[in-house]
Amino acid sequence: MIKVENLTKEYVIPKKEYKKNIVTILNPPKEKIYGLKNISFEIKEGEFVGLVGLNGAGKTTLVKTLSGILTPTQGNVEVLGYHPALQRKAYTKHISVIMGQKSSLIYDLPVIESFKFYKDVYQVDQRQFKEKIDMLSEYLGIDRLLHIPVRKLSLGQRMKCEIGVSFLHEPEIIFLDEPTLGLDILSKRSILKLLSELNRKFGTTMILTTHDIEDISSMCERMILLEHGNILYDGRTSEFCERKRYKLLEIDYIRPLDVDGIEGYICEAKQEDEHHVVWKIEAEYLLEVIGHLMEQKESISDVNINTVSLTETIYELYEGK
Repeated sequence: MIKVENLTKEYVIPKKEYKKNIVTILNPPKEKIYGLKNISFEIKEGEFVGLVGLNGAGKTTLVKTLSGILTPTQGNVEVLGYHPALQRKAYTKHISVIMGQKSSLIYDLPVIESFKFYKDVYQVDQRQFKEKIDMLSEYLGIDRLLHIPVRKLSLGQRMKCEIGVSFLHEPEIIFLDEPTLGLDILSKRSILKLLSELNRKFGTTMILTTHDIEDISSMCERMILLEHGNILYDGRTSEFCERKRYKLLEIDYIRPLDVDGIEGYICEAKQEDEHHVVWKIEAEYLLEVIGHLMEQKESISDVNINTVSLTETIYELYEGK
C-alpha cells in the first residue's frame, strides 16, 4: 500500500547569520535544513496511522510527500503502485488530502455546487453521489448546509463539508493534517466517528496528524512519532514506551496513608493537593498495592485506576525521562 525507503527531504533557505562583505551581499549564503532524514516504513491497507510530533517535526512534510505535493530529495516513495510526485495526475484519483487550514470549497457558492463540481472532476455517477450525500448527512448533518454559501459557514460546518467532499470518490487513502483544528467538541466527535466508520466499513487507509494526542490514542492502533525529521517510534499506540506496563492510582484520603511495604512499588508519586495523590506503579504489582490500601480503607475516600495517558508518555519522552 505505502512503502517509504530512505526518504529525505531537504529545504534550502537563506542563512540567518553570516559575515557581510561584497561577495555575500551579491550572493547571500544559503543553508540546508531537513524536513525528513532518511526514514523508512510501510503502511498496509486498512491501517489507521497517527503521525505525532512537535511543530517542525516533519509531519506535514511527510503528508505532502506521500500525497505528491512535494518531491523527495532522496529515497523512494511508492503508494498504491504509484510514485506520487512523478505520477500525480493518475495517483490523485485514488487519494484525498484534508488540511485543517486549507479549503477546497468554492468560497462564494452554496456548498452543493462544490459537491457537484468534484462529482464531475472525479466522474462520480448520480447514484453513488446520492448515496454519499445521504451517508454524510447521517454522520455529519450536512444536508442542512448544502444550500448555504461557504463564506457563511462556521469553521466546524465548513470542516464537515471539506471532509464530505473528500469522500465523494471513495478514495483508498485519506491523508488528514489537523482536520479537527479549532472545532468544538461535538463537531470533532462526529468527524472522528465518521473517520472510524469509513476505516471499518470500507477499509479506507487513514493517515492522521493532530496535536490532540488523545485523538491518536483513541483512533489509531499504530503511531509514528517524529522529531526533527527522524522516526523516534513506529509501532502499536498501546505499547508506546511500555504504556501497558504502568497504572496510575488516584487516591483521595482523609488521613495520611501508610506505605510501609509498598514504597518499592511506587515509581512516582504526585501530590495533587493536601488530600489527593497520584501513584504511578507497575501493573504487575497493582493487586498487592490495592490489597495494602484495603487494610486502611477507613483513611481513604476514593480510588481511581487509570492507564498512563499517551500525552504524558510523549511529554516524558521529550523531557528526556
